[in-house]
Amino acid sequence: MGVLRNSPKASPIKKSATLQHLFDLEANNSNGTKIYSPKSSKQSITESEYGEILSIISHCCSIFTFTDPLESPSEQDVKRLKLFQLLSFMKKPKKPLPEEIIRPLVSMLSANLFRPLPPSAKRTVVCELPEDEDLVSTLSPAWPHLQVVYDILLRLVLSIDPKVLRGFVDERFLVNLLSVFQTEDRRERDNLKNVYHRIYSKFTFYRAIMRKSMKDVFLHYVFESEKHSGIGELLEIWGSIINGFTVPLKEEHKLFLMRVLIPLHKAKGMPVYHRQLAYCVNQFVQKEPMLGGTVVRGILKYWPATNCQKEVLLIDELEELVENIDPDHYRKLALLICTQISRCLNSLNSQ
Repeated sequence: MGVLRNSPKASPIKKSATLQHLFDLEANNSNGTKIYSPKSSKQSITESEYGEILSIISHCCSIFTFTDPLESPSEQDVKRLKLFQLLSFMKKPKKPLPEEIIRPLVSMLSANLFRPLPPSAKRTVVCELPEDEDLVSTLSPAWPHLQVVYDILLRLVLSIDPKVLRGFVDERFLVNLLSVFQTEDRRERDNLKNVYHRIYSKFTFYRAIMRKSMKDVFLHYVFESEKHSGIGELLEIWGSIINGFTVPLKEEHKLFLMRVLIPLHKAKGMPVYHRQLAYCVNQFVQKEPMLGGTVVRGILKYWPATNCQKEVLLIDELEELVENIDPDHYRKLALLICTQISRCLNSLNSQ
């Protein structure tokens, strides 16, 4: 064997993949040295990537007010870059995120989204026209960061199994998310509406809780504060929910119509969200025309005495409702409707 090993004429032995594996195992067993393994290398790369993501998440937990002159603009730019890196990671097709990533990720999202909102910049709760809301809405200086944060949250909701995410996106998280609808930045409310609706669609076990929470917001608005910037967006979510109701309607849903939607007509800020409110009400009447009488009487009950703008909106809503009301019920309502219309005809307002 020594001659063969030292002879220059001898050609080296070409080991097959199977032999190489056996030789490596033998060497590993003899000297205890860890051998190279493609699988272990792949695992180490994954762990390294997760370590980098945890570092990015930790960096994104730093909060800026964007109003403090002592805050560094360069640090704000670095954080935004880190948020984009995190969003890019979330968009890559991969195996489900482990708990070690989800928990700090949700904590980071909470730290950025659930913050004290600035006091209202509006002197009154009513805009002259619904279209003017964009002109008077307050734009948050933190929006360049918040926009990416909402994109990350949406990606998390869409990509993770709701049963897995349930341990992190809990009832407390949803309550805090609902409270952010009070922001006066229309851009944030639009993104929030999309995320909240997605959660309602996927997290079926939270639907009853989410409906009740939104009802509480409406009732508090109508009967206590009459100050809330997100009523229109919440009604848009409800419009989609009502559209999915099966017939015959449950008693719970009918009570929502009578005790929540109809009283929303009386609030001073009704013109801002009337389009969404009228859609929700009309959805109920389309599904069960027998409810038309209840709706019409409720609208006439809250008919304004001096606000011509609201009267015009309610006339348009009545016109649409009459088309879907059961004919037998309409005969009983015709006198009430015509009496109110005749009063409007005597108004000095040209509209």
